[in-house]
Amino acid sequence: MPIDGSEISVYNAAKFMVDSFWLQSPQQLVQTSNDSIPEVSDEIKSKLITQQADDIMKNYGERLGRRKLEARLFIASSDGVSSGALSSIENVQGMVTIEVRLLKYGAEDILNADVSEKILTQAVASLNPKQRREYKDASVIAIARELLPPDVSAVCSISNLCVAPSARRKGIASKLCKAAERTAKEEFGFDEIYLRVEGENHAARRLYEMKLGYERKYDVKSATALRVDAVSGSFIEVESEIVILSKKL
Repeated sequence: MPIDGSEISVYNAAKFMVDSFWLQSPQQLVQTSNDSIPEVSDEIKSKLITQQADDIMKNYGERLGRRKLEARLFIASSDGVSSGALSSIENVQGMVTIEVRLLKYGAEDILNADVSEKILTQAVASLNPKQRREYKDASVIAIARELLPPDVSAVCSISNLCVAPSARRKGIASKLCKAAERTAKEEFGFDEIYLRVEGENHAARRLYEMKLGYERKYDVKSATALRVDAVSGSFIEVESEIVILSKKL
């Protein structure tokens, strides 16, 4: 079950993600203006947590149960995959999110939340009043299938998978992904799940492709990924090759 979308839960999820993913990833996601070993001050760390919390609240907190593009945030603790409020990160071992988005086959990429929502809203808004009422409570799957061009479809995507350094290599990532997959199938109604991963992130790809059964679907050559700027305390975009993987549920 996912955690709730309260401010304290979102803040603690952001704190865990900054601590365990952005600052301690095997990918070395922290950048500096020179080749020195990056040191992140408490002030910079606080800025990063605030930005990450804003992003989580926008994409997950306010969406819970209220918007077409459903999203869930799962936390694994020493007690298992937890639900309810996340009042502390003391026992948190990992986290993952899933989200409903649109996939555009021509671009061979998953569209972000804002673009996906805009396309869906415009599709329904183009209908006459009677038709709009018919689609008021329709699922994203139905709207995409019935109102959008054949090169656009609704998909469910895994993202933001991270595990605490002390809990790595213990199967936590697999448990989180399986919980996300069950929700995608049983609650959201999808028979396939997608994810985006950097082509050079070999550790993550081994997990997805060799252990969890994901298969390579598309290569996105001209894409961007995020890094931490240790000087300004912000997230910056860098060029990166992205691989889109999928798995039948």
